[in-house]
Amino acid sequence: MKLTSLIGSLGLGASIVLIFEPFNYWFLSFFIPLSFYLLIKDKNVIQSFVLGWFLGFGLWVFGIFWIENSIYFYGGASKITSFFLVICLSAFLATISGLFFSLFAYCKTKTEFDILFLFPSIWVGTEWLREFLFSGFPWFYLGYATLDNFFVSGFIPIFGVFGMSFTLIFIPALIFTLFKSLIRKNEYKKKLAYSAFLVLIFFSSSMAYQTEWTKEKEEINVVVIQPNISIEEKWNYQGEIESINLFKSKMIEHSLKSENKEILSIVFWPEVFLPGLSSRYKKVIDEIEKYVADYNIASIFGTLTETAYEEKGITNSLVSLGKLNGKFDKQKLVPFGEYIPFTIFDSLFNFFNFNRPNIVSSNNNVLIQSDSLNISSAICYEIAFQDIFLKHGKQSNILFNASNDNWFGNTIGPHQHLQIARYRAAENRKPLIRSTSTGISALVDKFGNIIESIDLDNEKNILLNSKEIESIIFSRSGHTPFVRIGKWPSIFFILFIMFIAFLIRILRR
Repeated sequence: MKLTSLIGSLGLGASIVLIFEPFNYWFLSFFIPLSFYLLIKDKNVIQSFVLGWFLGFGLWVFGIFWIENSIYFYGGASKITSFFLVICLSAFLATISGLFFSLFAYCKTKTEFDILFLFPSIWVGTEWLREFLFSGFPWFYLGYATLDNFFVSGFIPIFGVFGMSFTLIFIPALIFTLFKSLIRKNEYKKKLAYSAFLVLIFFSSSMAYQTEWTKEKEEINVVVIQPNISIEEKWNYQGEIESINLFKSKMIEHSLKSENKEILSIVFWPEVFLPGLSSRYKKVIDEIEKYVADYNIASIFGTLTETAYEEKGITNSLVSLGKLNGKFDKQKLVPFGEYIPFTIFDSLFNFFNFNRPNIVSSNNNVLIQSDSLNISSAICYEIAFQDIFLKHGKQSNILFNASNDNWFGNTIGPHQHLQIARYRAAENRKPLIRSTSTGISALVDKFGNIIESIDLDNEKNILLNSKEIESIIFSRSGHTPFVRIGKWPSIFFILFIMFIAFLIRILRR
């Protein structure tokens, strides 16, 4: 195998990063998968594994280097150790790509079925496996590149991200196949069929984009607070006092503003805004609860709570007050960031002297509600999992994502995270509110477009440097086809394609 093939595969993998935010060269998504198919279409199983591994390594080593920031600044590791661990993680994730593309080499039929159906299914298969393998790492799904892709974005509330990943690879494959048929003679039926299908795809996407899958329900005054207090500041005594004072002052300020308003005002705060167990702040919370009782206002804020269920420990939670009721606990935890997934890693944490996380997952994943409003929530990393919002998709009116992207520093991580959050809004066709500790906070409309946002602010030692967004939005009722059917039709489809290809391979032996 030539060195140029390895370099080309590595380069294509690294180029995938450019498809996503903050670069957002989404048009590259039409070319990169097709280019990789052309690179491996004639390769054997071993060669396809190696090229698939290089593709994956290029993607991950350039795409998730922001993890080094978390390991170094907050995990207590040295620079060398943090870089080494990122490379190890990238190499492991690349192995998944290598295995799946070696499966492609094994099952390929050497017909147009390979480029149109098998290759897209193999690609989406790598994404699906990453969703649940070792607790899941659902990052860099190709379908996220369709968010601003006006050619196909109308399908998002129908197919979801896995279906859109397949669509995004299928369309250039279909165009390529059409082009090949055009330069051949006596393939008029193919030319007509492929051309008609392409027109149908783009026409259907346009129609789906204009379809009102959900309906406006009621006006709500939304306030998004971005405290801009760093992790180091928040978790010391002075930072805690500043956070409490900010909490009190903003709730009083917006309570007074809501006095003559008929519509409900909701103040949204980020993940673990109050830095400690909620029981420590009972006096503060009770004081605010008593004050806001006379106003048409509510709030949701992040803090840590002690579980009252079978699983004992501390949960990462969202707590409501005022005109809202309910508490939401985080279910999908960040591996190594919030918990240690396997006991074998205990010795690793001891060897490198890492800070040891102790958050537990909880099944208390409920709607936060008022008499006429249902808010579906996701905390930080778990918004990357589609099932979080699908669980309450038919009842929810607004989506909320509380996060603390300060872990990522001034890297591309917060931009990627926001893009994923925006995609959840587009899948559900409902507005999404995002409050983060230091950015990027945003109001997102039902199409996933940013209405207003607050930029990153990781400047150290400046307390009470908070910023906020205040705007009127409409809650929405109803649900999209994706909320009704979920991700499994897309998964069963790609598994069926792979099964058919495997069966053909067996029968031909």
